[in-house]
Amino acid sequence: MKRSSDLSTRRGGRGQALVETALVLPVFILILVALFDFGRAIYTYNTVANAARSGVRTAVINQIQTSPDCDETRPTVNAANPHSSISACAVRSGASIGVVASDVSVSYAPPAGVTYTCSPVKVGCIATVTVQHSWSPITPIISTIVNNLDFSSSSSMPVERVFP
Repeated sequence: MKRSSDLSTRRGGRGQALVETALVLPVFILILVALFDFGRAIYTYNTVANAARSGVRTAVINQIQTSPDCDETRPTVNAANPHSSISACAVRSGASIGVVASDVSVSYAPPAGVTYTCSPVKVGCIATVTVQHSWSPITPIISTIVNNLDFSSSSSMPVERVFP
């Protein structure tokens, strides 16, 4: 008789573990998916910042706004056939998250304490490239909690060369 009571106790423990797992597993999966989406958001923010930096590095030596490619290994010597442009380099740097040319804006302003204007662009003007991109979670539960987040990053550097 002692043996049958041990078996009934053991069977009840199995059922209890199954119920506890059924209660905890959805919460665990939600936390895991939230961490995944949070990682994607951080990646998006870093990529937007890198795209702005890539665009401003081009803007300080080449003020061409658009071109079909971004080949930073070749200098642009002919404005009719540019190898790189501000928006193309920013888009290439942000291609993994889907940055497009309309997400990139460029402005030039004089440095603080200077009276000249930067229209047309002069050496010493501050080039500022801003990249904006919208991020949305891919999991339905997280997307009901957090809607789209708009990430924006600006990077500024002084113009080193006026071209074209």
